[in-house]
Amino acid sequence: MKHSDIIKKLPDAELEIMKVIWHNPNPISTSEVKRVIDGEGVNNWTQSTMQTLLNRLIAKGFIEKDKRGKEYIYTAIVAEDEYAAMENELFLKKMYGSSVTSFMRALLGSGRLSDEDIDELEKMFKDKRK
Repeated sequence: MKHSDIIKKLPDAELEIMKVIWHNPNPISTSEVKRVIDGEGVNNWTQSTMQTLLNRLIAKGFIEKDKRGKEYIYTAIVAEDEYAAMENELFLKKMYGSSVTSFMRALLGSGRLSDEDIDELEKMFKDKRK
């Protein structure tokens, strides 16, 4: 069974931890995760809170824990692109009845796409047809 068959949507705090793990060399230590989180200035979690979030991610099967010397290290089991695909699928289903066309129509109608965005999307669609 693929991870995508069993992974669930993460709460924001756990997703923030996963982004740190995904975007840094693995394995990554508890202190390194905390340093990155603290450096972003978004959250000022205690060591206890950080450990609770990491333990939840272990229990959910997103990461695995090992010990290196006196410190615990963590490695991602679920890849970022795998999680993003699941989130995208849920969003598309919930908001647009799984219709990519409806989503694109809404995106185009939002007025948020620049000419550069449209050019890049056109190129992506052309490349996909090849």
